[in-house]
Amino acid sequence: MLIRSTVLVVAGVLVLAGCGAGDSGAPVRGAAADAAFPVTVVHGQGEAVVPAAPRRVVVLGAGDAQIASALGAPVVGAVRNPASPDGSWRGVDPPLPAAVSTLDSLEPDLEAVAALRPDLILMTTAQPTFAAAYPRIAAIAPTVSYRTALLQDPGEDLTRMIGAALGRPEAAAELIARSDAQLARFRAELPAGRSYVFGQYVGGTAYLVTAADGPSVRFFDRIGLRLPLAVAALPPWQAGISQLPDEQLGLLDAADVALVGVPTGADGAALTARPLVARGPLVREGRLHLVSTDVAALLLTPNPASTPALIETLRPLLEAS
Repeated sequence: MLIRSTVLVVAGVLVLAGCGAGDSGAPVRGAAADAAFPVTVVHGQGEAVVPAAPRRVVVLGAGDAQIASALGAPVVGAVRNPASPDGSWRGVDPPLPAAVSTLDSLEPDLEAVAALRPDLILMTTAQPTFAAAYPRIAAIAPTVSYRTALLQDPGEDLTRMIGAALGRPEAAAELIARSDAQLARFRAELPAGRSYVFGQYVGGTAYLVTAADGPSVRFFDRIGLRLPLAVAALPPWQAGISQLPDEQLGLLDAADVALVGVPTGADGAALTARPLVARGPLVREGRLHLVSTDVAALLLTPNPASTPALIETLRPLLEAS
């Protein structure tokens, strides 16, 4: 089932600022002045009242790790990327020590979270299982969840929320401005008027990200790539994703470039062996790119903190197409 696989890619994110998960004296890099607190952050599942500058932050989503790390948060615990040997996720800069990335990215381990003694929990891009456990997670420490809808919020909005919770709204604004400039430069480098599809192929089924107001489609739009009309018109399945049955795999050829996440080599081989794919121009012309789950996670929840990694990852793929 895709959402488990897609979510598995997206949910885990890590962010730390200087110590192992069990260390009780985590330094606060560029810590906000306590005078700026208390801060109340309203989100889609309630509100988080942060009484003082956080010194022990736990992140339960990939985007949370990317943004928190970019803003210098003192992360002491993070969900682990199961596809990475050290548990790290792309786009987390500076990277988190492996000792911090110990939490399961799919199933909430509330005892493990509580043992980290957090004073702030970030789960704006966590998996649906974490959203379902929000009341119990929020009982551990002030918790910031998604803004309006699970895995559908613009990364800029999440950056502002996390910046507010950390007492670093100015740093969040600077991060957004820097990302805007980077995306504008990247768009200017790319040919205009091209189309794309992005999704995953898991267990014999293709799932495409199609929600026009979702973060992924919005990101591609910002760099000048559009969904083909036939793909954009596919009926939604869940969380901004549409299923593409085998008999409709020919729709992939409506795009100038296709980026498809495959959890295993077997999934990739199965996709390219499908007659409607194998005979199509995407394969013949090298415009179908099978990407790792790490890259799929990056593309599913783009945000200002992950912009450099997104550009670095996409540039060679788009140039090759």
